[in-house]
Amino acid sequence: MNSTILHGNQYYLLHLQRFLASAPEVGEDSSWLLCYRASLHGWKAKTFHNRCDGKRNTVTIVQKGQYVFGGYTDIPWESSGGYAKTPNAFIFSLNNFEGLAPFLGKVKQEKTGKAIYRHSYYGPTFGNDLVIYLDAISISSSQADLGVYYSVPASVKDRRTILKGRGQSFLPDEVELFYLDLSP
Repeated sequence: MNSTILHGNQYYLLHLQRFLASAPEVGEDSSWLLCYRASLHGWKAKTFHNRCDGKRNTVTIVQKGQYVFGGYTDIPWESSGGYAKTPNAFIFSLNNFEGLAPFLGKVKQEKTGKAIYRHSYYGPTFGNDLVIYLDAISISSSQADLGVYYSVPASVKDRRTILKGRGQSFLPDEVELFYLDLSP
């Protein structure tokens, strides 16, 4: 995975690979291709959708200061304007506000119908737990509120700050999306 966020950090890469290997269709020796990088392609939701809609098995990686987190979904992004169902989505943290070890939170069984939200005005959105507004370079309105549709490890003290630190909303420093290369 050619991530600028994870570049050179074997600890983060190892944990992310382990999380992704647990997803159906992915496996341990998977190859990931860049779909979208905000600093390279621009901070517009339209650009994200033009580059990533229709791609299955995607991983989103977000950086906010020293914090690194994101999500995975096996169903494609679209601009349709609604929630989409999958039991295989999860949100992960590689470096978080509370200094906990890397962890993932799976979509709650009763919330699989709202695992991701697909709308032309939004970037990658995992339920209401991780919402990336991709005009975010100028509008600090992305949100991370783990525990609404996704599980939270028992060791987490504050589900609202664990991923991105203090404050209700945040401005990402970088957002990357990769999709699983299924070519032989």
